[in-house]
Formats: sequence, C-alpha cells, structure tokens
Amino acid sequence: TKTAFVINAYNLMIKYAFCKMGIPATSSNRSSFFDDVSINVGGRIFSFNDLEHGILRANTRHPYQLMKRFGSRDSRKRLSLEKLDCRVHFALNCGAKSCPPVKKYTAEAIEDQLELAAMAFCEGGNVVIDVDSCQLYLNKILQWYMADFAASKNDLPQKILQYVRGEKKETLNKLIQQGNVSVKFLEYDWSSDGINFATFEKSDLSEKVMFLSKSPRQKYDLVQEKL
Repeated sequence: TKTAFVINAYNLMIKYAFCKMGIPATSSNRSSFFDDVSINVGGRIFSFNDLEHGILRANTRHPYQLMKRFGSRDSRKRLSLEKLDCRVHFALNCGAKSCPPVKKYTAEAIEDQLELAAMAFCEGGNVVIDVDSCQLYLNKILQWYMADFAASKNDLPQKILQYVRGEKKETLNKLIQQGNVSVKFLEYDWSSDGINFATFEKSDLSEKVMFLSKSPRQKYDLVQEKL
C-alpha cells in the first residue's frame, strides 16, 4: 500500500509543483527543487527526495549526498520501506523526458505493475545493444543508482537480462555468455514536455515560501493527504 501510494503521490505532485513553482533547468536548481519544494502528507513534511530516498529507497543515501534522508531521531524514519526494490526507479517520473512514463499503481497489483514497468522501460531506448561493438547502452538512472541494481557495473547486464524479452533478451544473453559485453550509459535528457511553465529558480524559493508558508520548515505546502 505504501509503495503504490508514495509512487503515485510523487509522480502527481511533480507535475503540480511544476505548475506552482516552475521547472528547474539547471543542476543547481534541480537540487534545490527536489530538496526544498515539499509536500504536507498527513501533517508531515516531505521533499521529493524524502519520498524517493527516505521512503521508497528504504532510507538509502542519495548517491550525491553524504547523509541519509532520515536520521535516527527523525520520526519519519518509521515510514521507510524495510527493503529497497530497484524497480521503483522504473516507476518514478521526475518530469524529465528520460524518465519512465507516469502510470497509476495500486496496492493490490503493485508487484505485477512494477514488473511490467521494468520490462516496458527496458524494451525501449533505455536499453540498447550494439552487437558489433559488444556494448550495452543503458539509461543513466542505472549509473546513478547502480548499487540498487547490482554489486558492480559488470553485473548490470545480468540484472537487465531479467527485464528484457524476445530478440533483445536472446542477444544480450549471448553476449553475456561470450563474456565480452561492456556497459556504457546514455546521456540523460532533463528537458520537459511541459509547455508554458515558468522556470524554477532556487533564489526565488525563499520569497515564495515566506508568502505561502507559516512554518520555516514547511518550505512549500503543496497538498495534505494521509500516508
């Protein structure tokens, strides 16, 4: 139940935050957007990074941050999933073109839905096999979160084999058996399909927060819902 709810909330509120706050266009502004734009969920405040890394990734450290999202005294820590499921990366949409598509997830069918999301993600241009050069090109998500999928870069082809089908599966399996497949990562397209949206600037956030929030910790209260 928690997994489906948080995935749906994350995907929905990203779009809503784009409308209310604008779309971040630089690395610095993206960092601020995912850390500082927050949602009130049942009276608790969560940033998008809190939802992804604190809850869905079982309070696993963000790959480019030093600390876990929830410290030992953070009451939100009890909401973290007990085990990290790498397939959540195939379900979360941060608003970029290289993200997986947005779909509705339900508590009753979450296992099957995550499996289908993983297969759909790997069937398209996110997994490309160049037979002539024996290279496997993967979406950059699998580089950023490599530790969620495999122990090392060399183990990624075997992991991806679980989610590809048909001719692509046969081709990849053959390369793996031959022992000469190398992994490279595709460039990530951070552009958005959204049109007529403002551009999010972290320098504007404090001004908007002062106007819209009563608590300095609240940052920006987007929605209230029960977790």
